[in-house]
Amino acid sequence: MILDLVRHASTGRAGHFDGRTDSPLLPGAADAVRGGCAGVAWSRVISSPRQRALHTARALATAQAMPVDVVEDWAEWDFGDWDGQHRDAIAVDDAARHALRAFYQDPGAYPPPNAEPWADFQARIDRALRALAPLDEASPVLVVSHAGPLRLALALACGLPLAALWAIRIDYGTRLRLRVQTDAADRLWGELIEVRQA
Repeated sequence: MILDLVRHASTGRAGHFDGRTDSPLLPGAADAVRGGCAGVAWSRVISSPRQRALHTARALATAQAMPVDVVEDWAEWDFGDWDGQHRDAIAVDDAARHALRAFYQDPGAYPPPNAEPWADFQARIDRALRALAPLDEASPVLVVSHAGPLRLALALACGLPLAALWAIRIDYGTRLRLRVQTDAADRLWGELIEVRQA
């Protein structure tokens, strides 16, 4: 199965830990993402339930007169006490700066206080990928989601360490094209085919 994973359009909140925090898109931002995906056809459009992803997905689906399927599993991670805050507002002292560095090195081992359990986040992205992997569509399936689920999908499908994924810029509107399938032992297997920045 070929998947196009697209990060939602800009909310103007770069650097914020927006998980359950659901800020609206900037005016015209979804149109910019649609322009960056011009000429790409999909067999199905799936979206996170967050409005910033859903409005982006609807803008992309409208161009092809397609419905949007909302799938809860593609929602952004809940960052707990950090949710909605800018990283600079969190790093106010040495202990907080250390916590932030540790998080970027291994978010599963050093999550924000009161965040969604990492195992739950990983399980739902794994479930979301497995639901799509067996499909044999003529065109790619589009999933509009968030930076966290896109990075975790790359890690799970391609076997990449999470710490290394910060080296891949996943800005607003970024499109990752992945080939994803399961092998004979029911393990996810994937390859990154293309990265397109908006």
